[in-house]
Amino acid sequence: MTTYTGTQEVEPGLYLNTRKFSVTTIDRRGPLPGTTEATYRRVPMLLMLAAAPLLGLVYVIFLPFIGFAAVTWLLANKALELVTGVARETGRVRRPAWAPLLAFFSRHKAAENKTEETKTDAWTEEVEKKLNETDDTGR
Repeated sequence: MTTYTGTQEVEPGLYLNTRKFSVTTIDRRGPLPGTTEATYRRVPMLLMLAAAPLLGLVYVIFLPFIGFAAVTWLLANKALELVTGVARETGRVRRPAWAPLLAFFSRHKAAENKTEETKTDAWTEEVEKKLNETDDTGR
């Protein structure tokens, strides 16, 4: 088989890129894709017709093995990520948990001036008065 380089004028046919192992189809006389560093070999049509069923057979036979290899690779990466993730998480500074509802339900306002004496809320005083009134009346 004759060796061709990228950008070289060729006849229509199938050309195999030997570096990428990809087949390029050229419909009309013209240049091959790629740079001058890319090398191509012309594949005879009869050879491709004979090789296509064999390549399909190889694909069907090895497809389950490819699936098992992919699942094994995925599980190994997850295990490695788990091990390295634990190490990464222990060294990272944690941000405090954000709990906006706790601030809403506490009914306390932020203290502007911190003094020895704690200030009570007007609502709290009102509720305590009502509770004391009900205790005095005996209801």
